[in-house]
Order: sequence, then structure tokens, then C-alpha cells
Amino acid sequence: MTIAPTVHTRRTKASWFAPMLPAVVMGLTACGSAGVSGAAAPVASASASPANVSPQTTQAQPASGAETPEAALKSWVTQVLQKQYKEACLSGAPVLPPGQDAETLCASPKALASVKSLHEAWAKPGVKLPPEAEVEVSEVTAKGNEVTVPDTAVKVDGQTLRSLELIGATGDTGSFSLSFKMQKHEGAWYVQDFDLKF
Repeated sequence: MTIAPTVHTRRTKASWFAPMLPAVVMGLTACGSAGVSGAAAPVASASASPANVSPQTTQAQPASGAETPEAALKSWVTQVLQKQYKEACLSGAPVLPPGQDAETLCASPKALASVKSLHEAWAKPGVKLPPEAEVEVSEVTAKGNEVTVPDTAVKVDGQTLRSLELIGATGDTGSFSLSFKMQKHEGAWYVQDFDLKF
């Protein structure tokens, strides 16, 4: 998936951001293109996520979208939790910006490291992961072909991604947020980006 984390940096508050921040700041994204959501601050605009992978660049592994944004996000988070980083990256190929090659993007060590950082943020000790536990996504109301889903709407083993991300965090975490930008393309939904704010 081509996921472009929109990063609004104030101060690091959770230890799992340590490996992720450099990638985001350098314009790398977890399996996608790092599109800093409308921020005037330094935006990480890198394409290392599967959601922004163009269809013509994924001839070897054509991406198939989902019928709903919930299903697309559930599939993507499950892939990340199962350490299927390249597959997650490639899954967003149809919504990759023009001119970006999905195979090249998703083979990048930096792009894969970004996705791995998400896995580390969510896979905490004592938490059951897929296939032992199922990823659940709350109902999403999409207006048009795009919708943003907060990490609080996604659960693994009964815990939201937000609560997992904050395990071990120190300091003021009130301004921290992670959301997923979903996009519909030719009737199917894909994870197109993610927005990380501190």
C-alpha cells in the first residue's frame, strides 16, 4: 500500500516512534506515499506504501481492493500484523501516484522498515495477533471516494490500535493521533495513506 504518513511533529511521546520518525521525516511511508495531511510543516512526502501503487506497476502481483473501506483496512492491518510488509505495500498499487513503480517502491528497505515500525507499535506482549485474533474495524461512513479512519476505530484482540500504540509511551500523549486515509478506485477501496500527528 502506498501510505504517506502525514506527520505533524511537536515532540516524540512514544518509544515506538523512534524507528519510524526518521523514515517519515525523510519522506518515507509505511508501504505507501507519505503525504503529510495538509500540513504547512515539513511533510514527509514519500511513496513507500502499497496504497499508492499504480496498477501498471504491479503486473506481477495485481492488487485487489475491497468492497468497503472497513474490509480494505482490516486486510491491510492484518497483513502488517502478520509481517507481510511487501504484500501490504503492494495492496495499494491502484491508488499510487502516477509515475511511481509499486515493485520498486515496495522493495525499498526504508519503505519496509516504515511498515515494520507499525507492526512493532501494535504487536505488544500478551496481545493475540492474526490468525489467532481477528482485526475488527468499526463501521465507516464514506462520503464520496475518500474517507479517513482513526486508529481508535481498529481493534486487535479487543484493544484499539491507539491503546496498543500508547503502551510504553511516556510524557503527554494527548496530541498524538494516527489515522488511515482510504480511497476508492474503480469500485474498490484501498489504504492510500496514513496521517501521523504528534
